[in-house]
Amino acid sequence: MSSRQINSLEFQLLAKSSLGDRLKFFRMEVKKLDPDKDYTTTAIAERVGVTPQSISAIERGESKKPSFQLIHKLTKEYGIPLEAATNEFYEEEKLFTIGHPIEVDIDFTDFEIIDDSAPNLGILVYQANSENQIRFVLNEEIAHVKDIDFIKLLSRFIYELELYQMENSIHISELFRKESPFDKSMKLFQATEEIYPYISKKQFSNVIYELTKNKNESE
Repeated sequence: MSSRQINSLEFQLLAKSSLGDRLKFFRMEVKKLDPDKDYTTTAIAERVGVTPQSISAIERGESKKPSFQLIHKLTKEYGIPLEAATNEFYEEEKLFTIGHPIEVDIDFTDFEIIDDSAPNLGILVYQANSENQIRFVLNEEIAHVKDIDFIKLLSRFIYELELYQMENSIHISELFRKESPFDKSMKLFQATEEIYPYISKKQFSNVIYELTKNKNESE
């Protein structure tokens, strides 16, 4: 079976409907969602353990005080919240679903397990104006990026920068002599920790602060 969310207009109509009209509406809608299953009053009565006349009486409004157990079974049959059968539920708009979502068996062996030890990728972008001042516009961190994906992302970033800075008059022979963005990103990635040591995020924040301060104060 599939499910769907009711819309605002349906919610308003249900708010003005009787219990019987609501349950009939749910029965007819769930029948549309699952046409291969029998949703006649006879079939539903058999599944919930009552007579067909009991369900028909509720839908026609002839049964003034149907049992809580029966209403509970019907709402489960239609895949709706139990509260959706009450008047109080409709005092404030709360859109809900009708039906039961399709259950899909997932073989998790087909999924690649995320390595929590994989490093994160940080992206820091700033904009400089003509007065030699800068402002930071992006500080984003992406979790669990594998080394090869890190290198590919870095090479794409380098490629976009070089493409932007490239003059339209550049000769094709010069392009052949240029180092590929991927090779450049590989060299950057393979730089030793002595050249590009790891520092704490607090230390990094101090570096950024000093960079901003020095850049803005320099004239």
